[in-house]
Amino acid sequence: MTVVETPPRPQPSQDELEALIEEARGRARRRRLAFVVGALAVLGAAVATLGVLRATTSGGQSASLPPGFHAVRARGPVRHALIDQLVPDTYSTIELASGRAHKTKVTQEVWWNEGTGLARTVLRLDGVVVSDVVQHLCQGSGPTRFCFPPSPFDLRQKRMTWPPRDARPAGRGMFRGDRVLWYEELVRPEPGKATLSGDQVAYDMATKHVVALRTIMRNAPRRMRGRVFDAHAVTLLPDTPTDRVTFEVPKDGAPRNVGVRYVDFRKVSLTAAGEVLGRAPLWLGPSYRVHRLRFVQAARMGSDAGNGGVANLVPFVRLDYGAFHIDEFGDARSILLEQAPPPGVIVAQPRYGLTFGRDGVLVDLQGSSGLTVDRAAAVALAKTLRPTR
Repeated sequence: MTVVETPPRPQPSQDELEALIEEARGRARRRRLAFVVGALAVLGAAVATLGVLRATTSGGQSASLPPGFHAVRARGPVRHALIDQLVPDTYSTIELASGRAHKTKVTQEVWWNEGTGLARTVLRLDGVVVSDVVQHLCQGSGPTRFCFPPSPFDLRQKRMTWPPRDARPAGRGMFRGDRVLWYEELVRPEPGKATLSGDQVAYDMATKHVVALRTIMRNAPRRMRGRVFDAHAVTLLPDTPTDRVTFEVPKDGAPRNVGVRYVDFRKVSLTAAGEVLGRAPLWLGPSYRVHRLRFVQAARMGSDAGNGGVANLVPFVRLDYGAFHIDEFGDARSILLEQAPPPGVIVAQPRYGLTFGRDGVLVDLQGSSGLTVDRAAAVALAKTLRPTR
């Protein structure tokens, strides 16, 4: 829980949030978090942005590499941090039996190895690993080599480690029971002129360690200015010994920007869809309320690799009901989730979609239009899904 000197303002509506997202996208110096959940439309999209490019920190190479991957051993210090998302808190974890819900705990664990230029990010929802990504964040070689460290390790480049040298005091407050100093990063659009960026860093008053990051809206409409768009708690951990870190990287190389890749879409029957999954797919029947099943497709999903390649392609089936579609995965886990949520649990984002596991099938439902996925709708959808045979 974050406590500051003034009470927090109400969070923006969805329309306001979209406007804030556009501003955030245009800010060149905004900190580079591997995910910004408030700017993502659906749970599936959030995870898909990360992909599933693996890395190990258990000592030496992993016992078996995924097909098309090779091991890259770390060189030099491997920095390590934990990041807890505080705002926006858009995900809910729902108990299917009771309908009770709580805010999903979203955490990110980051390792950064400048020697190889590789960064590993593990995303967890309520402690379940949903994605494990490796990216290459350096360009050039020799004297011209330049790296773009992931947050929070980019603070040194921004001159925002203690004492911050390119910042302005933004007040004092309390954070998780400790007194903190807030500073806001300055940007210089032209020589001699400095303006507030909206990116703020909290330093523990006793240790001067970085403990939190947040973004304040600056160039938004007047009624939205000063609102917290996103906020994260930061825990800097000791460096991991180099000999304990081996990154698992696609043979085409780790990408700089990881995205979803779909290939081989084709229409199939429900029977053929079961052959793709290795079990009967789940469906809502030929129609659900006013939404008719338009078609069933099979395809493969993967994630970007370096040099335009694709990594970790796995089969899935899609049931399209018009206003929403349902992607289903069998034993081959996709870039959507390495693990399904625990049995009887749904992870949902209101208005957009839900993800859960059932009968050995991982289900990811994403709304496109005309669908509101509130708590009651999520439970009703999950309970209505049934095997096709």
